[in-house]
Amino acid sequence: MKGMKLKQKKWKQWNLYTIMAIMAVVAVFLTAAPTATFAAGNTFKFTVGQVFTSSSGPADGAFTYRLRPLGQDNPMPAGSNAETHTFTITGTRDAEIELVGFSRPGVFRYELSQANGVEKPGYTYDKRAYTIEVYMDAEFNSELIVLNTDGTKTAIIEFENGYRASPSDPALMVDPPVRKIVSGAPAANSVFTFELKAGNASWPMPAGSVNGVKTLTIEGSGVKDFGTWIYYNTGVYTYTVYEVNAAERGYTYDTEVYTITDTVTDANGQLVNSRVVRNSANVQVETMAFVNQYSAPSLLPPKTWDEMELGHYATLLALSGAAAIFLIILAKKRKKQNEK
Repeated sequence: MKGMKLKQKKWKQWNLYTIMAIMAVVAVFLTAAPTATFAAGNTFKFTVGQVFTSSSGPADGAFTYRLRPLGQDNPMPAGSNAETHTFTITGTRDAEIELVGFSRPGVFRYELSQANGVEKPGYTYDKRAYTIEVYMDAEFNSELIVLNTDGTKTAIIEFENGYRASPSDPALMVDPPVRKIVSGAPAANSVFTFELKAGNASWPMPAGSVNGVKTLTIEGSGVKDFGTWIYYNTGVYTYTVYEVNAAERGYTYDTEVYTITDTVTDANGQLVNSRVVRNSANVQVETMAFVNQYSAPSLLPPKTWDEMELGHYATLLALSGAAAIFLIILAKKRKKQNEK
């Protein structure tokens, strides 16, 4: 009888040591565990975060996630099947996942990743797969450990997705030329300057632009273009084209100002540009024409104000002298007549 009691005592001590050893092992796993959301009872909740960035097109995006159990009889969210649970997050938001049905202590492992099927144009998808380990003891006290794809621990579960449409194709951009027309007959061609100016200096411009301005020159009559550029964001962009007045003698300069309006839209992940060019009368045109009239300047240099004043006074003096001589001659004739 005493031997039996001794055996029972040793058995209880052994069980106590075993439980303490198991708890010590669990404590090692739980050391440096990330901050997690706890739930009392036989349920456990954790948060899945999504960060969505978009530079163009949709204001937000909907992405689907899949939670897969890595063990048999793992508790799953309500409404799940035994193999998987799917849910959707739209935009930059969090989703709270609740595992229900814990009926025993243990370690329950899951894999969480995106499950979006066919990827849509313009979207970028986070390819990470998290391993989630839930530790539940006999009193339903729970703890969470999250592992990255490479096995390192992390404190949060977060996916980063985005959207950016493909840039516009410059080869498809309508590039209206600048046409310079000189009327008259200058002895030699002059060089004329034109500028393309963006409504905002930060907007896309052709190569060679400086602070939102691109300059080109045409010698005499001729045709040139400013070149094309690329759009990376949707929106409405405006540009003006005009001639720079160099005040060269003999020429009258064209004061016309053309406005280029580009409307950039997202067509299923590809940016496309619709361009309209109008003159100052708001008439749509295909070519930006500038006409300069040339008239040969006079060979004599233009008179200054002083020269014109001197000539005026000289004329008055001459007339006054002629009048004086006429009066003298007239007076002499009358004197002779009186003497006779």
